[in-house]
Amino acid sequence: MTARNDFKMLAEMMPPWPGCGIEVDWAAVEDAWGVEFPSDYKKVIAYYGDVLLGGYLQVLVPTTVTPETCDEPGAPRGGMGFITADARDTWKDTEPTGIDAEPGDLVTWGAASSADLYCWLTRGEPDKWPVVVFSHGEDVWTQHDFGMMEFMLRVMSAQSGVEVMADTPLWGQAHPSFSNAAERRRTREARP
Repeated sequence: MTARNDFKMLAEMMPPWPGCGIEVDWAAVEDAWGVEFPSDYKKVIAYYGDVLLGGYLQVLVPTTVTPETCDEPGAPRGGMGFITADARDTWKDTEPTGIDAEPGDLVTWGAASSADLYCWLTRGEPDKWPVVVFSHGEDVWTQHDFGMMEFMLRVMSAQSGVEVMADTPLWGQAHPSFSNAAERRRTREARP
């Protein structure tokens, strides 16, 4: 798959609505994190924002708060920096086998309602970063040698190579429900 085709497929499965995306100061974020983020991720953020897929998988929006600064006074709790710090601690605690990486190589792009974590191994070119998934129920990490968008598409079309997701609400969901924080807030506020 290619990034262009992947996004076209994603947009067919989940047509983004106007104003759904979020603008990010990528220069500031990437400077704070010391990495360039993958182009497929930037596109998901631009078109979908902090999207929650199927009520299960939340794609995280980056800020200048990093794992190194998330505990500083005034730093907001939650978000990519805080969850990445948690993923790195989990990596240390679970001592994964078969994946050659250090905790600092992880950046978390998604979190699930099941407490599963979705990360990149930040080695090499960002568009080639593999996805690693921490399955909370089994305390197991699995590596997938393709990017975030391809990972999501494989899950939603129940393709081989991502069976770690077979028991999730997204498995085989060609048109999953999705919303972002702004949409969920509008829905809550509209309730009587």
